[in-house]
This record gives sequence, C-alpha cells and structure tokens, in this order.
Amino acid sequence: MKQKYTITVADVEMNVISDESAEAVEALVGIVDRKMREIALMSKSCSKTEAALLCALDYCSERIKTQRKLKALESKLALTETAVDELELENERLRRELELIRGRD
Repeated sequence: MKQKYTITVADVEMNVISDESAEAVEALVGIVDRKMREIALMSKSCSKTEAALLCALDYCSERIKTQRKLKALESKLALTETAVDELELENERLRRELELIRGRD
C-alpha cells in the first residue's frame, strides 16, 4: 500500500510516495544522505545537485557490477546443474550395469 513520506536528504526536504515501510524508507534515506555528505566532504565546491548526480552514478555503477556478478554466478550455477544432471545419468547407468553384473553371479 502506497504511503506518503516526508524525507530530508542533504538538508533538502521532499515528499515521496512508496510501497515500502517507514523503516525501509528511513534506511534508504540514511544511505543516500550519507553518500551525498561523503561526496560533498571530498569536494567542497560540489553543489547538492552535483552530489546527487554523483550519488546516482555511483549507485548505477554498483548496480551494473552486481548484475554482472549475478549473471556470472547464474552461468556457473547452470553449468553446475548440468554437471549434476550428467552425473546422475551416469550414476543410474552404472547402477544398472552393476545390477546386471550381480545378476550374472
């Protein structure tokens, strides 16, 4: 259920509407606020708009890296699942072969 929140990021107050809980919104605001303040401390001539843009760029960069890592892990998982399937088939084949050998004794 969408709720309206009044938040403050880098001393800028605004209203947002979100499906998230108040705690989740507060956590997100805290992360963004800290990141913007970090950026502002590193560059005294950085405006709030520039800090917000740098914060957004940093977020997007991290998201792209995370997506790449996720795709790599998904590929490894698919290969692992294929290997497991092949091993299960080989195991079943060997089990049948063993049964045939035992049946001859």
